Amino acid sequence: MRGVQFIFLGILIGSQTLCAQTDNELDTESLDSTYVPIRSKKILQVPQFQKYNPDTIQLGENDLIITDSYTALGQPYVYDALHSFNRRRMDGFGGFLNDKINAGLAEIRSKGFPSDLKKLYIQIDPATLTVHWSAVVGPSMDGRCYMSVDSRGSAGGGLPAVQKQCPRMHRLHSNLIPVKQLEFNDNVLQCYDWNSTKLDTVTNAINIQQHFYKYYDPQIGSTVTLAQATQKDAEMFSVMVTTKETPAKNYYKRYTVRSGDTLSQIAEKHHTTVSKIAKANNLRSYIIRVGQSLKIPR
Repeated sequence: MRGVQFIFLGILIGSQTLCAQTDNELDTESLDSTYVPIRSKKILQVPQFQKYNPDTIQLGENDLIITDSYTALGQPYVYDALHSFNRRRMDGFGGFLNDKINAGLAEIRSKGFPSDLKKLYIQIDPATLTVHWSAVVGPSMDGRCYMSVDSRGSAGGGLPAVQKQCPRMHRLHSNLIPVKQLEFNDNVLQCYDWNSTKLDTVTNAINIQQHFYKYYDPQIGSTVTLAQATQKDAEMFSVMVTTKETPAKNYYKRYTVRSGDTLSQIAEKHHTTVSKIAKANNLRSYIIRVGQSLKIPR
């Protein structure tokens, strides 16, 4: 496996780290029982959060950028929820980062290109317990077709807690080859206790780590063509969006996608499901764009 090259932009912006990885070489989160806070005897000041502007990210001709955020505030075991970049096993809460990136990879393949996750940016705002992230997906430049992304992490457990989870994750993708994309590592100032109650003073930090891997299919280009892999994507998505109910045409309403919207947020807002919206609009992936008009089944 070739070496991993990292770019750290704004290595320290206040107390938040912004991590990104370039064109080089994610299922559930679980409650971390090995939590150890990073303690300080001093009262720590929480600097003003400075969010990275995803509009400054350079894209290739056929690249797509996926930008989203989620907030853990109010969730049980709030710092465990904070590091649930995809979803956690105990209640399904999370940012579904991996799922959304995987949908983007499938969209790149649907256009006839071998897919790749090229860049991944993550920031955490300690004052609001919000995770902001952006991912760039596009045609692969190294001859490999990266089919999926997966990750494992820990809130307070450190590197050993992350490393022991990765072998089992790799076994879930046994027919694919893992390549490490990003080792996210941020000491998040603890502004709340683990029950989401705001603290009067900040004296601790909690280490949030997450290792992201992308997986390529060694058969594509040898025994399997990209077209065959793309057909498999379409068949899997068709199964995902198939429902027993077929809403009547008169039971749709229109919604125009706004900045920051995701299909799951739109579905929740309109008391429907992602699969029904996808089926009503013949969507081939879960990627939506600002200004797009969607039919919302009632």
